[in-house]
Amino acid sequence: MYEKIQARKSVPQLYEQKLITEEVLSKGEASDVRTSYKATLEKALSAVPSYQPATSMLQEQWSGMVWPGRNEVIWDPDTGVDKEALVNVGKASITVPEGFEIHPKLQRHVKNRVQSIESGKGLDWATAEAMAFGTLLTEGCDVRISGQDVGRGTFSQRHAMLVDQKTESVNVPLNHQLDAQGKLELANSSLSEMAVLGFEYGASWERPNLLAIWEAQFGDFFNGAQIVIDTFVSSSETKWLKQSGIVLLLPHGLDGAGPEHSSCRLERMLQLTDDRFTYSPKDDAYFNVNMHVVFPTTPAQYFHLLRRQLKRNYRKPLIVAAPKGLLRLSAAASSLSDLESGIRFQPVLDDPINNQSTAKRVVVVSGKIYYDLVKERQTRNLDQEVAFVRLEELAPFPFHALERVLDGYESNDPEIVYLQEEPRNQGAWPHVQERIGEVLKVLRRDGRVEYKGRKESALPAPGVGKVYKQQQEAVIKGAFEGM
Repeated sequence: MYEKIQARKSVPQLYEQKLITEEVLSKGEASDVRTSYKATLEKALSAVPSYQPATSMLQEQWSGMVWPGRNEVIWDPDTGVDKEALVNVGKASITVPEGFEIHPKLQRHVKNRVQSIESGKGLDWATAEAMAFGTLLTEGCDVRISGQDVGRGTFSQRHAMLVDQKTESVNVPLNHQLDAQGKLELANSSLSEMAVLGFEYGASWERPNLLAIWEAQFGDFFNGAQIVIDTFVSSSETKWLKQSGIVLLLPHGLDGAGPEHSSCRLERMLQLTDDRFTYSPKDDAYFNVNMHVVFPTTPAQYFHLLRRQLKRNYRKPLIVAAPKGLLRLSAAASSLSDLESGIRFQPVLDDPINNQSTAKRVVVVSGKIYYDLVKERQTRNLDQEVAFVRLEELAPFPFHALERVLDGYESNDPEIVYLQEEPRNQGAWPHVQERIGEVLKVLRRDGRVEYKGRKESALPAPGVGKVYKQQQEAVIKGAFEGM
């Protein structure tokens, strides 16, 4: 078979012979075509080292946008909003029209939101999200969110779409109660993740002033959309010079659930980034990564992330490991002042306790397990001995921000530990291990960072509540081992 294949002429050769036989081309003309085409390819190849991307995408609706890496890039805009505007938007998001009968169980939801907005304290995840959506709408941007049951929210937290219990008419408060140029579109979609995400990704190409969001009902639902993520979301800017501000909300966290509902495969999302391993001398290298991967722990952080997507003058995909367990956790609530003008998303959050000069161990952590650790620290009365530093943005890795925070602990030369609830071969550890080491080398340390957490596993979670509880307790105790 190999001999027969080797003896055959190629398709171009066969076609050329056919054209010559039929006297469409002469042998000389065919030779000229081949020579000319080869010269064209050689010319293009020689131009590769000095090639500069065309700006064809940045026209018409994309005019005013820039390519990341240029001097005029706005990579850290002010995403805060005036207090009065926040209050107006917050109240509008839960204003029920007169005569509109919402479900009785929603009365408490509305009451709690009003109280938190009026007091300026205890803002939960959904309230901060509604404020981000509403303020963008008032600024002339559009917001579109699709996925399974996104109007209500998978965990019955959002309620951006209200249904009259008698007439079944639908009301979207942010569209009906705000005098805004932009519109909020809620698309409750079918379980066809690849098709739905593909559509939303296409919508994000259409215009930069659209906040296009796809929410998986559980983090693992992205598995049906892997083709779109691999082929488009993670690589379109490099392959086709196409910018996108698509947001993927992927609920993540073990929470005692089974393997298929516990993980958004954070490790895989991080593997898809071209985030650098080396320490850059400039902060502005921050925007050169192909997409941002974050694991926020407060509603305010989430608020600023959503607004940052449209306030920068370039677009990058945003992957959010959405913490299921924090949606209503009172310890994770934010104040209205955390959303106001002058405040921005912080890629690293230092321990709020003043223990920089006394801490013997600094535990770097990502995600909701931070709150379990704080609770255990209080129980053990180790507030001054153990500090918790949160990595909120995993890619691009915040080298400088982490350096500034860890530098504050230098006087006591504490032990540096990274802790996660995911198995060792999963989660953020494979991505952050070497990068944290680079930061420690800059701080004149040996670059070693100890791992605390579950051992390697083929599964994201055990799927047995009793086993999960035992493992989780062991992970939390590991943060204080030897103290």
